[in-house]
Amino acid sequence: MAHSNSVYKREKLVLDMLKRLAELLLIVIWLFPLVWLVITSLKTEGEVVTKVFTFLPVHPTLYNYTKAFTSTYILNWLGNSLFVSLVTMVLTILVDAPVAYAFAKIHFKGSTALFWMVMAGMMVPFQVLIVPLYLQFNAYGLVDTLTGALLPRLAMPIGIFILKQFFEEIPDALEEAAFIDGACRFSIFRRVILPLGKAAITTVIILSFINAWNDFLWPLIIINDTIKYTITVGIANFQGTNGTEYALIMAGAAIASLPQIVFFLAFRRQIIEGIAMSGIKG
Repeated sequence: MAHSNSVYKREKLVLDMLKRLAELLLIVIWLFPLVWLVITSLKTEGEVVTKVFTFLPVHPTLYNYTKAFTSTYILNWLGNSLFVSLVTMVLTILVDAPVAYAFAKIHFKGSTALFWMVMAGMMVPFQVLIVPLYLQFNAYGLVDTLTGALLPRLAMPIGIFILKQFFEEIPDALEEAAFIDGACRFSIFRRVILPLGKAAITTVIILSFINAWNDFLWPLIIINDTIKYTITVGIANFQGTNGTEYALIMAGAAIASLPQIVFFLAFRRQIIEGIAMSGIKG
């Protein structure tokens, strides 16, 4: 028996070590592109395009960052992306939260079918909508505006799903008690549901921010004025205005990545908590 327990403990120890090694490998794989991005941004252009490969910069320099800030509109692009992302983040909650609450707590005929129609929106490629959206926005004078860049991203089906899953877990007894006290539906939503749904709401806020910050295709199409570019479009524009300066592009990409990394790290606990409490597995 003692021998059996000893073998079991050794097997468990080996299995735990293999799991930790696998987790470490996944972390390295996930972080490597970011590390490579930063390392390349610290190289001179000659080191990047040379045939002799070097992982670390031979002569580390901040020249690419200096050039990005002094020779481009990168500060304007960062401001534009920040504006688009923050406004999208706020308006997404204003749209998604009431819709999710209606699906979760207000039972009406056809609600299930309507919910799955909304979810089906996740399966429609955005590329299919580009032409009709552009024609519509052009008719309303929204081409070449930041408002036009953010409007298509306001409602997120995945956000509605996350919030609905969370709101369904809130006991109906709380609503019933509020109704007895004379509260109206809107008051219950604002004073009971939203405070209890902070974790899920935070998750949707962060997802909408990152989604808007990383958006490239639609801002590229809808915005023509260089100074109005978002950061993703602006960095891609480096190839046209400055040739293909890889080190400069990497520096711009590193600058563009920093705000969302900080944003994610600041709210990582809320993201994990929100997804776990929303019943999403995987």
